Amino acid sequence: MSTIEERVMGTVGAIYIARSLVSATALRMYALLVSLAGIIAFASVPHVVLNFLTVAHSGPGGVALFVLYAVLGTTIVVQLALAVGATAAVSLLVSFVRTSAARRTALA
Repeated sequence: MSTIEERVMGTVGAIYIARSLVSATALRMYALLVSLAGIIAFASVPHVVLNFLTVAHSGPGGVALFVLYAVLGTTIVVQLALAVGATAAVSLLVSFVRTSAARRTALA
């Protein structure tokens, strides 16, 4: 390969990597990871899990009430992190379902 070809291929590779790092899916993953890190940093996750396991025996109504009070009883930072994480997770799930459906349609 000549020098010019190496430079062009290097530039193409750099552009591909940059576009991959700022793609919509990557940005959703970053938002999900940052929100998880925020939740872990600002909430007592082990205590929440222990309390959830205690309440889980009371059925779906008790679990729903626990989740509601757990979210309302946290700081605004944790609530924002939960909202961002939930939005990112739903967005990733919708994207995955659309991609899977498109692949099935293309294969049919």
